[in-house]
Amino acid sequence: MMRFFIGVFFVFCFIPFSNCVYNEKLARSKLYPMAAAAYSTMHYFGQFTVLCDETKVDTCSAFIVASHFDQSIILSFRGSQNHDEVTEEERETLTHLPLPFIGGGKANAYFMNAFEALKNGGMGDVFLKAKNRYSNYTVWITGHSLGAALASITAGSLSKLGYISAEKILLITFGQPRVGNIDYANAMDSLVSESYRIVHANDLIPHLPPKGLLGYFHHKSEVWYNNEMSIGSSYIICNENEGAKCSNSGHDFNWGDHGIYFNKGTDFALNGCK
Repeated sequence: MMRFFIGVFFVFCFIPFSNCVYNEKLARSKLYPMAAAAYSTMHYFGQFTVLCDETKVDTCSAFIVASHFDQSIILSFRGSQNHDEVTEEERETLTHLPLPFIGGGKANAYFMNAFEALKNGGMGDVFLKAKNRYSNYTVWITGHSLGAALASITAGSLSKLGYISAEKILLITFGQPRVGNIDYANAMDSLVSESYRIVHANDLIPHLPPKGLLGYFHHKSEVWYNNEMSIGSSYIICNENEGAKCSNSGHDFNWGDHGIYFNKGTDFALNGCK
């Protein structure tokens, strides 16, 4: 655990929080390690794991870290752990209508229920304590896959409820599925000033659920790496919600690109971020 926090907070140079400009170095060196670390079992400010679907077996997990170095409170959400959990997400998406989102529009029922389970499972109270203690800190929110969807809902909810102003939230996700309908997307665009959905090449998950299913629609902005995402790799930013020049222009969508971001799998946090 110590190696991880040294690696994340002290090895990488300080990267200032910037307004409405995608910071590739921040995403690569800090937010993706945080998204990957949510798959681990480490505890720092607080980690929360709850049952999150109708199987009463699958869990969702997230943690909260206060980084004094960056003057930020970081919320990181874990993605699906196995094929069975993914299958259950698919089943509930097809059998449950989207639910109202507090900020506007409707969001996937599985994601909404998982968000509520984590919030009511202690994460909400701990976040408020952290925010009251470090009231001048920005809030960084991240996650991969299912965790990306939960990060999206969390960011919008915190802004709508007035716990943190829109301009002090940074939302960077990896391999995020479509979370809600077009009204949800528009609400998110107004509730979170800095929001970036990073997509690796032909990652399948950002194209699910399909747009034709119950009106699912992405919020902005997409950052598309149509390459292996090594250091220095190029990327395209699409500031519209469903940019035609980003991953929507791709083909041969696959699972392989979903598991690798910035040339590393999400399991690298389990190995001391090596």
